[in-house]
Amino acid sequence: MSTGVLRTPGFARVGQLVPDDQELLTVPVGTKVESALDVMRAHDYDQLPVVTAAQRVIGVFTYRSMAGGLPLLRNDALNATVEDHLEELRFVRSSQELGEVLTFVEQGNALLVGDEDRLLAIVTPADVSRFLWHRTRPFVLLQDIELGVRDLMRSACDAGLLPGLIAASVPADPGRSRSRLEDLTMAELLSVLLNGENFGRFFRLRFGNNRDLVRSTLDPVREIRNKVFHFRAEPSPDELENLAAALTWVRRRVMIRGEAQ
Repeated sequence: MSTGVLRTPGFARVGQLVPDDQELLTVPVGTKVESALDVMRAHDYDQLPVVTAAQRVIGVFTYRSMAGGLPLLRNDALNATVEDHLEELRFVRSSQELGEVLTFVEQGNALLVGDEDRLLAIVTPADVSRFLWHRTRPFVLLQDIELGVRDLMRSACDAGLLPGLIAASVPADPGRSRSRLEDLTMAELLSVLLNGENFGRFFRLRFGNNRDLVRSTLDPVREIRNKVFHFRAEPSPDELENLAAALTWVRRRVMIRGEAQ
């Protein structure tokens, strides 16, 4: 019986977009436009829900809604009250799937989580971007590292030599074709790269003479990749730092290679 931690599906929901430290601000009916703008500037917000005395949301004051009313207000814009310059933003449930609401974020530049009588949070495009970057960053880093390593290896020798270098480093498998670097797992790719003869004859020209340094830089990548791509657990902050450091190192080797050509 497996003793590992079982991961349940973490379906992306609207509630996951809301920052833990979000400060939900509203302004009451009757607030002057000038005061609302002061609040928005102070908190770097683009919108403020406007509520009645019973805390019922009647709309949202935004820079866009204010701009739309400027032609009518002329010189008295700042003394107007916010309820005359509102727009309607869509209310969504915190349990809704993310894919159901992304279009609404783009259209309205924000979403209101809850309903008119119980506003829970506001979701903005910046919140969506932060959430998606958090989810995808490990995959982006791993992709760039692996593509960079392949590029350096490919540039270190003639393409016709690669099948032989692979065969000398990776055990044969009749069920798989492994004549190209693209056919290899990350572990197999490193086996080819770090094979003593392969490295000494070819790859040191691109990766530097210190094979132990190359191993210590890229071995953690292989382990983290297995963890990420098999969805075993979220990478830790230290593991993300390791990936970022490995990518920086690979990028420098690619830049050196480019100037040498």
